[in-house]
Amino acid sequence: MAGQDDADRATDLGVSALNRGQLSAAIDWFRRALTLDPDAPRAHALLAVALLRLKRLGAALIEAQTARGLAPESPLAHLVLGRILLAHRRPSEAREHFETARGLDPSEPAPLRGLAAVERYQDRDDRAAELLTQALELDPDDIETLVALGDAHLARGRVDEAERWARAALEAEPEHADALVLMGHVLLRRGDVSGAREHAVWAIRADVSDPDALRLLAAIKARESLLLGVWFRVSSVLAGLGPSAMLVLLAAYVAQRVLRLALEDLDRPAGAQLIGYAWLGICVYSWVAPGIFQRMLRRELDTVRLRDDF
Repeated sequence: MAGQDDADRATDLGVSALNRGQLSAAIDWFRRALTLDPDAPRAHALLAVALLRLKRLGAALIEAQTARGLAPESPLAHLVLGRILLAHRRPSEAREHFETARGLDPSEPAPLRGLAAVERYQDRDDRAAELLTQALELDPDDIETLVALGDAHLARGRVDEAERWARAALEAEPEHADALVLMGHVLLRRGDVSGAREHAVWAIRADVSDPDALRLLAAIKARESLLLGVWFRVSSVLAGLGPSAMLVLLAAYVAQRVLRLALEDLDRPAGAQLIGYAWLGICVYSWVAPGIFQRMLRRELDTVRLRDDF
């Protein structure tokens, strides 16, 4: 019984860390709980959530499937598995698990957030906002719903609405990393680079490994460098499709070279060769840009760590 109590206590501490965006600490607590009780479905599911937020998708899927196997009637297990399947780009399967979770616990807003995430994945942000509004009616103080609703509005360019929900989330939990990141993106969209950086710093202070905070910092650096900014935006768009920016550009270069060879006997504009070399230069730049960008981010993080208020 004492071991079970200790496992539950460790899980609760992990939840507190997870809610504050302290992902590394949360993972440590959940693993400690599973050391004490290896068959605890809640700890497996919550560990999967933390791993998912760190983009460790393979490990997250294993933990989520374990949780579902241990507790097939658990709404949490289906909810977490749905989120991870969506991250694996399997929206139809994800929707099934979110619907199952909603049927098992209709009063919980999280399944509606999951369904909204599926809608956003399929580029239906307005429908996602409707589902999130329904989720907020179930629990008006749910921070994750507030942040998700703000993010959905920001995706549609409704900056005022996004700021409204970001501020509501920060009023409820001033150190919530996701809310800080959302407000940072709102400020960056308004052109307030300094304010966006401060919110990125606060989010990183909560957990230096938080990927969303690091992406905000990357977006800030992209705003400050024109060439790196172009590469960052193109890469961000292509990341959702799968291939890297460099591979897409290189494939396009090879395709145009093949086309030129096939049409070798036809008249070509005088600048065709120059365009080809320019395209190759873009490919090379796309190859080296990630390294440059990472070095800039490391320097920025070193600056953050040296701040007196960090």
